[in-house]
Parts: sequence; structure tokens; C-alpha cells
Amino acid sequence: MEAADLLCDSLFRWMENRKKCAEELLELAQELENVHQGSTSILAVTTAAGLTSAVFISIFTEGLALPLLAVAAGIVSIITGVVNEANSRSTFKKSIELIKEDKKVGMSIQKQLQDLKDRCGGAKLGDHADELECEVTTQLMGALARRDNTHIPLDFLRDFNRATVFRHMTPGGVAPAEASRFICQALNLISSPEITSSLKVSAKEMVENIGCIGIKEAVKAGSRVPSAIGLGICVYDLIVTCEELVKDNRVTEASKLLRDSAREILEGRQKLKEQLDAMQEIIQKLFQMKNLIKDLGEYSLSLTENGQNIMAYIMGTCTDNEVVSWLRELTHQIEFVNLLRFYLERLSCILPDLSTPDGDHIDIVFVAHGRIVDQFMPAGGLVPTPNIIDTILYSPWNCSIDSRAAFGIAQGFIQVTDREFYNTSNMLYCEPNPLPNRWNSMQRSLHNIPGILLSPLTPEEEAWTFFLLNNGGLFTKDCVVIPYVVPQNMVNAFGAIPLYILIFLSSFILMLYGKTATVHLAACLGRAGSPPRPVEWRRQYAYTSDETHMTMSMDDFRHISSRLLNALRSLFDSEES
Repeated sequence: MEAADLLCDSLFRWMENRKKCAEELLELAQELENVHQGSTSILAVTTAAGLTSAVFISIFTEGLALPLLAVAAGIVSIITGVVNEANSRSTFKKSIELIKEDKKVGMSIQKQLQDLKDRCGGAKLGDHADELECEVTTQLMGALARRDNTHIPLDFLRDFNRATVFRHMTPGGVAPAEASRFICQALNLISSPEITSSLKVSAKEMVENIGCIGIKEAVKAGSRVPSAIGLGICVYDLIVTCEELVKDNRVTEASKLLRDSAREILEGRQKLKEQLDAMQEIIQKLFQMKNLIKDLGEYSLSLTENGQNIMAYIMGTCTDNEVVSWLRELTHQIEFVNLLRFYLERLSCILPDLSTPDGDHIDIVFVAHGRIVDQFMPAGGLVPTPNIIDTILYSPWNCSIDSRAAFGIAQGFIQVTDREFYNTSNMLYCEPNPLPNRWNSMQRSLHNIPGILLSPLTPEEEAWTFFLLNNGGLFTKDCVVIPYVVPQNMVNAFGAIPLYILIFLSSFILMLYGKTATVHLAACLGRAGSPPRPVEWRRQYAYTSDETHMTMSMDDFRHISSRLLNALRSLFDSEES
């Protein structure tokens, strides 16, 4: 986002300018003390007063101090202890013009921050909404990553922020303290109850500090410099104060004010620098985590150290209670990491390298043995935002599919009007009534759905060899077919998994690639011995009687190669309801 990049650049320029400013203030303070110690006349004092204005204005105008020699010369020309009123007005007039240039620095940061908030939805969310602060922080971290030429998806940064400082915005998953502990472990950070203390940074506080830059803070003569001066010092007030002190021959107080100002400026600058440095550290840690996932290595029947770190990060960032509950078992964690390896292998043919996300949308078709169980969950659990746009189920509940329907789903040409239903016991047509004139979209559904379990193809099945050897031919530019095929030497590492786990895994990987997807399921949804729940099934979509299959006419697709269709026949046409 351009607004975040502009703000990021301004902050670094501002910090560099403030560093020079503090150095000049300290030098000026020393000069004033030297002048005061060696002065023997009123002229020396008034000259020092003029130089105070000149040098101080130069500090805060980022090099716009060419007229300062003239200012200094005008002061030096004063030959009495009384400041000429006309010259004084002229000096302040020039000072004010130069101060306006200085104010542009802080005002530009304010404008860029507000522009960033607006682009993040500030008008809609409100200036103090946590959602807005989270998005502003995410965008600023994205700008820091781009500044360092680190390619890391914004969704990855956003999930981290939501899981730490802004955890309460997305209830679910593990408790905030536990999430912080998991993430600290995964990213090799110092473990602590709260992630903010381990990072020594609060995202909210950082945004608030940026918001202080350029805001006027009055500096009263004789008073200690307020702490906010480090971020929002008012140049005009400091010029007036220092000049008045010097004219009153209170050079020591003027010098102390300059030294205190320099110290406060450096402290404010250092605080913001530490916060930006902490953000950059997190960005690098997340980048390492992304590469760790990419280079996970071979299948394993145990949880390796890399696998443990990945699971710790996922447990810390996931806000889906169903997913977190399933992943608490060690056997499921091992299975999940192996599924991650499996998934990366299948997507390697269609997705670009992780370091070059292109933001395209793809279609993913899962092919597997399937069944429904007597447990219900919200349909939205199969549409984890923002990477999964929708999950489409094709058959009614308690209905199987044959190879023709599976082929149409896998190839993407099945239409609602093409579907037909028959009973395997008598081969009679038996369309459910009522039957919606649409596919079962999870994104559009407001009701609970039965749990769906997917089982893998094993080496004993005829279709296994085809899918294992021909996976490279099951994808196009924007669609990939992923059969749930168990590697030959890892049969014990895979089993029946809930569809929502596979969907969550898809969303997680797509986040790393910077892509979105629509998921399609080519699997049977028969109840396989689970109790019938016709009332709930019909409320959500539709259902069929036992032993019902959905098929489609293939008369118009005779020219299509039958190799995939033959494999699907061995997989689906032999299945029992």
C-alpha cells in the first residue's frame, strides 16, 4: 500500500533528522555556556541570543538555513544591550517562515498516517477501533518488509497481529496468553506471558506515538521539558523561550533547556526506533517461518523440531476452536504436518515459488473417499477467510456420487441441470424433493452441516497408481485436482480427516502464496452407518434416501480422454452408500 510506504519513509527521515537535531542542540548548549563564561559585555549576550535563534531554526528545517547567516549578522550588528524592536520583528518574521517549513515534517506524517487509516477503512471502523489499529500496524509492517526487500504476505502479518496484540478481536482457538507462548516458541522468541512484553513493543502504543509527531507541545520558560517533546516539540515555543532566557542573561537556564530538549528528543526517537526494530525482527522471524514451511522435508512418523515449531505457530494463530481441538492430540499434529508436506507436493505444479506471490485466484478440487457423521458444525467453518472464497458441495446429504459426477466436478463442467439420481438397489430414478436449483455453497449457508470425513486412497486400490503417477497432469493454469493419495511407504501416517482440517490447511498454504481459492469436493456424502438426520439435512440443503447415487450425462463429452474417468470408476463406482 503506497500510503504505508510513504509513512514508513517519512518516519525514517524524521528519525534521522531528530538525531541531527539533538546533536546540534547539545553543540549549541555548549557554545552558549562558553559564550556565557567568556562574555564581558551586553553585546556578547545579544549575539548569543541571535545565534540561539539561528542555530535552533536550522536544526528543525532540515537544511533550510541559508538565510541564517544574515540573521546572525543582523544580531551581531547590534551594538547595545537593547534589542532593536524592528530588527526583532524582522528576525521573528524570518523565523516563523522557517518554522513553517519545519512543521511540514510533522504535518506530513500526520497526513500520511490519516491517509493510511482512511485506506484501511478508518471512516467505517472509527479512529479508535482495534480492527483499524490492527490493519494500520499490518500495513506498516508490510511497508517495513518491502523496504528491506523481504517478500512476506500481508495475510501472514495480519494473522500474527490478530493472534498477539489484537487477539481479543477474533475469539476462538486458544487463550491469548497461550497463543503468545506458542508463537514465542515457534519464532524462538523469549517466552513470556504476553507477547508484547517479550517484544518490548505495543502495536497500539507505536501507532499512538506516530500520531504525536508534529503535534504542538508548549515549552514554558523555566519549566522542565515535557516528555512528549521527544515526538511533538514545538519549534516556535522553544525559540521564544531560549531567546527570552538569553536576553535576560539566564544563559545557564537556556543551556539546560537545550540539553533537556536534546535528551527528550533522543529518548522519543529511540523509543520509536525500538518499536520499528521490533517489528522488523518479527518480520524476519515470520519470513524464516514461511521458509521453514516451504522446506519442511520428508514425511515422518514423528514430530520433528521443525514440525513442532510449525505446529506451535499454527496453534498460536488459529482462531477456529474445531481446528485447535483436533490438533491438540500429538497423533493429529504428526498427521497434519504430513498433510502439509503432501499438500505442498500437490500444489508445486501450479503455484509459484513462495517468495513471489502473485495474488491469483485458483480452484481446488479434492478427490477422496467420503462420508458424513452424526456431528454438526457451522457451514462457515469450511470458508475460512480471507483465502477461501467458498467451498462447494455437489451432492445432497446421504448421497454418493459415481465416476461421471466426480469427473464433471474434477473437470469443472458439471451443471445443476446435468445431475441425475438413481438408487443402486433397483437402479430407479429417485430425485430428492425438494431439490435446490443450485449447488450447496458453504459461503451462502446459514445453517449447521454434518461433519464430513475424508479417507485416503491406498496402494491396494486400482486408482492409486493412476493418481500417484499422473498427478502432474491433473492441473491447469487456475485449477488443481488434489486426490487424497497415501504415499506407498507412509500408509500409517494418514487416515480419515475432517474436511475442515483440509480446508484450514488450504487457507494456511494459500496465505503463504498470496492466493485465494474456491474449493470443490468430489467425494461421497453417504451416512455410512451414522444415524439419519433428515430434518437437519433438509434444513441446510437437501437429502436422499439410502443407497442413492448422483450421476450426470456424459453424451456430450465423448471426446474427453478416459484415463482419468477410468481411475474415477475404480474409485467411485465400486463404493457402497
